[in-house]
Amino acid sequence: MGILSMFTSKKNLPTTNVARNAHGSAAPVLGSGRQTVSMDSYLASDENAWLTYLRQAVRTYRKPGLSMQQERDLWYAARAQSRAMGDRAS
Repeated sequence: MGILSMFTSKKNLPTTNVARNAHGSAAPVLGSGRQTVSMDSYLASDENAWLTYLRQAVRTYRKPGLSMQQERDLWYAARAQSRAMGDRAS
């Protein structure tokens, strides 16, 4: 595999990338069972949740004197913390 390999077709290349440990046997690949998350859908879910929160009659993070940006920052921090707690439980 030289520098010119980037100009060749990738169709005939082997697709198995098996990590090898010091003994030469296949090493487990960490994280191979996780699915990736599209950042667009991840951010869109935050925006949809924020709009759902704004539709509530009684909003938890609404305080006198807070701007909408400050309220969103409080809401988002709590959402991120609850997501982190959910990830630890699973």
